[in-house]
Amino acid sequence: MIFSMLRKLPKVTCRDVLPEIRAICIEEIGCWMQSYSTSFLTDSYLKYIGWTLHDKHREVRVKCVKALKGLYGNRDLTARLELFTGCFKDWMVSMIMDREYSVAVEAVRLLILILKNMEGVLMDVDCESVYPIV
Repeated sequence: MIFSMLRKLPKVTCRDVLPEIRAICIEEIGCWMQSYSTSFLTDSYLKYIGWTLHDKHREVRVKCVKALKGLYGNRDLTARLELFTGCFKDWMVSMIMDREYSVAVEAVRLLILILKNMEGVLMDVDCESVYPIV
């Protein structure tokens, strides 16, 4: 019963008008994905994280990238992120140029985890875009 209630929650809160609510929601979805990966680490939940990569508020984007760092930092979970990575890799790479410093720093840290834990995903051109930043 709890899982059935929780399954509906992200759909509502990830689209909330308040950025604070969206940030909390993304942070918690990331925790759920790590703790209950069989139930929550699916494309139907990953899409909410992907959508919030584009959020106009810094706080939401930072929470989103941090949630992804938790997932990409766990080698046991990275195999289940292949489709997500294929869809959102270019956007994650472009986030290193985010106008908000905190988002850009977290994006670089995320790309380092992807490079370490998902062999062959980041191409040379992706890595070359990071070099001038660091």
